[in-house]
Amino acid sequence: MADIELSTIDLNLLVALDALLETHSITRAARRVGVTQSTMSHTLGRLRALLDDPVLVRAGRRMTPTPRAEALAAPLRRTLTELSRLLGAEAAFVPATSTRSFSLVCLDLLAPVVPELLARMRAEAPGSSLTVITPARGEVGQSLLAGAGELALGPPQSDVTGLMRRHLGEVRWGVFGRADHPALTGRLTRRAWLAYPHVVVRVGSSGPGVVGAALARANLERTVGLVVPGFLHAPLALARTDLLFTAARAAIQPLAAAFGLAERPPPLKLPGVPVVMYWPERLHGDPGQRWFRACVAEVIGARLADAG
Repeated sequence: MADIELSTIDLNLLVALDALLETHSITRAARRVGVTQSTMSHTLGRLRALLDDPVLVRAGRRMTPTPRAEALAAPLRRTLTELSRLLGAEAAFVPATSTRSFSLVCLDLLAPVVPELLARMRAEAPGSSLTVITPARGEVGQSLLAGAGELALGPPQSDVTGLMRRHLGEVRWGVFGRADHPALTGRLTRRAWLAYPHVVVRVGSSGPGVVGAALARANLERTVGLVVPGFLHAPLALARTDLLFTAARAAIQPLAAAFGLAERPPPLKLPGVPVVMYWPERLHGDPGQRWFRACVAEVIGARLADAG
């Protein structure tokens, strides 16, 4: 007999065949599969045509499998059991032995927290790795939908569909400068804050950020001494100059001790920026991604809480 092309077969026939060979009865097989007796009788006819074999023959009041059907019974049962396990079980993810790589779309203001996140991940999954992708401002959700990453951190976006989301906390603000900066020896006044040049971060947009917008609302103006493309460029400049930097506390606090920086509360009310974790719906049930999301939520959530 020639090999049968699987694409031409209704695989439900194999489930019916398994029931027939197990019960030796059209009635009981129909009950097991959940169809009518006439439907199972029709199915047996299709199986006979497919296999070119009677499959079950009547012997008195019972039905007996043919030698070919008997030879099929055990391997068919093993195949269906394995297929059921394959389709029903989640893909295993064992952190201790995994070498999986994960990707995070992350706004630059949270980039200094990445080493802490990687340390958390590698404590459980020493073979794992992390790729960080910095999007243009406002394009966190679009980056995910375009396949640029698996998980993203950014501000709330109401115009993005197809993504799951979880609120992790809010970015709060601080004013940073070198430890012996004249403006930071005591309480930082608004006059002293505006008397010194500032570091400004511009990422993907020329429009005002949170600080610039708050200054404009208050009819105040600062002197810009340095414009940089990312938050990580600022600490070294602060340590060596009289520049001040009004920045997300979660971003600069991890670096403050290493660069000898002092911090004071801003002398102007600055709104907090919510941080939301996004991920594609298609990755929601993946065990490895669930673990990754738990690591990100733990580290970023704790950092935002500490910097609140």
